[in-house]
Amino acid sequence: MKPLPKKILVLLAAGGYLPGLAGCGKHGDPDTTSEQKDPPVAYFTPDPGEVWKYKVQKEIPIEFRLSEADAALRPQRTDTAHLITFEQVRTCTGKRKIEALGKTLTTIAISENGKVMGEELYQIGPGGILSWGWVPANVKDEEAHLLEEGVAIATSDMQPGQAWESLGSEPDCPFLFRVIEAGRVTVPAGTFQATRIQITSKKISPHPVTGEDHITYLKRSLWFAQEVGVIKEDIVYYGEHHVRVKQRSELVHWVAPPAEPRPETVMVNTAGTEPDTSKAEQPFDSKAEPGE
Repeated sequence: MKPLPKKILVLLAAGGYLPGLAGCGKHGDPDTTSEQKDPPVAYFTPDPGEVWKYKVQKEIPIEFRLSEADAALRPQRTDTAHLITFEQVRTCTGKRKIEALGKTLTTIAISENGKVMGEELYQIGPGGILSWGWVPANVKDEEAHLLEEGVAIATSDMQPGQAWESLGSEPDCPFLFRVIEAGRVTVPAGTFQATRIQITSKKISPHPVTGEDHITYLKRSLWFAQEVGVIKEDIVYYGEHHVRVKQRSELVHWVAPPAEPRPETVMVNTAGTEPDTSKAEQPFDSKAEPGE
């Protein structure tokens, strides 16, 4: 049974955090040449105590050996894959001065099934959301491998068709960010007006056995709702022979601090009816093609 490749472990361990994808270094500025009559406002302004709970479903091909962490989650086994389901909770813990970067950043703590995994670091303002990496649990700030420059993962005025690139510290490690669409999206937490951003990458590296170059790919889609944050996320890792690891996260509960209520216009479903949660029980479509 094959062990999971190192890159899959880095990107998918503990739920596939945003900084895990943005960890290649420098980026190109998003194209924001459109004229604006009014000064832009922050797209996302999390408050201390704000909480997001997600249902995460991971699908790992049966030929890969599970990590100890994944095996501990008691995955279901099919003829082709290990199916793992767990809860991820993100909590805004406020802002903290990161001495290594000389910046005060917004911190979001991450836990999975009650186990604290670490904190994501973001710079958030009218220009958009920059990721500066994350600090794993039990690791000091000065010992964490943070980014040399913040990577833009969303902008306040993003529109379908807009694109930008994270060039990375190596020529063969680019990340392309592209705004795909905007519209109403339903998840277990409700129906939101959201924008979908797709991030893709291609990496050429020597095969561990033959030494010949081979290509691996990553595709990630994030659905952002203004002032709510990420409501849905899909990750697909694939390479030679179409071997894939998939992961889907959907928002099931969102709690904003009572002192800072969110505008009712953020949620499309404001009639007081219970949201349709039937989609939450549908398995990840293992037949979907990488380009979909």
